[in-house]
Amino acid sequence: MSVKAEAFSFLSWSGYALVILVVVFGGAVLGMLAARLLPEQHLSSETRTVVSASMAIVGTLSALVLGLLISTASTSFATRDKEVTNISANLIRIHFLLERYGPETQESRAILGRYTAAMLRDLFPDNSDRPADLQNEATAAMLWELESRILALTPSNDAQRWLQSRELELASAVGDTRWLLAQQSAATIPFPILVLLVFWLAIVFTSFGLFAPRNLTAGAALFLCAIAVSCAVQVIFELDTPFQGIIRISSAPTRHALEMIGR
Repeated sequence: MSVKAEAFSFLSWSGYALVILVVVFGGAVLGMLAARLLPEQHLSSETRTVVSASMAIVGTLSALVLGLLISTASTSFATRDKEVTNISANLIRIHFLLERYGPETQESRAILGRYTAAMLRDLFPDNSDRPADLQNEATAAMLWELESRILALTPSNDAQRWLQSRELELASAVGDTRWLLAQQSAATIPFPILVLLVFWLAIVFTSFGLFAPRNLTAGAALFLCAIAVSCAVQVIFELDTPFQGIIRISSAPTRHALEMIGR
């Protein structure tokens, strides 16, 4: 199960950014309220210098971790996108190899078409909030049936024997990649690190609010900055679950494969 499902299953996609925004900007508001209650000596220039130096360290750590998490999530997203593209390309290749083999593969091509359509539904459900069904046994059974039919072919010459071996090889590659995607469905970003990052950001914004002037311009600047930070963390969530949400792997390669097979 993904981080989202475990930690915030009750929230909508926009809910994660909203929670982070409330926590981070809430830190700034808390700092502004604390500034009214603290004695004057706690807000002296010397205190401001110490707090600013301390928060510079926390801010630098936050920026480094945020950049690392975005980079990690982006790499994971690109890897899964490539795997989906490879599956789609292999399905097209299997289709043309079956055509070259001869008319006796007509039923195998029909199964291949049904498998491609089922995989499209599994990986890219119409409801973007519904997770991809990467372990659908009914879909997997179609691929096993396809492999069994290819194995049952009786090649009559070297060309057909080569075509049969390539078809089996590509069908096996499709199955391997599909199960690899299933194993990768868990989130790659440890949730405690994200919680720690948001905590650091809240501390930094608290220090901002502590010494910020009490006017609308300063408040608006802090609010806009909090929005930017919450959106950055939301991007990590989105990239880490590439089959659901706003940022999703493109279904175009799989749809193209289905179109080519259905011709």
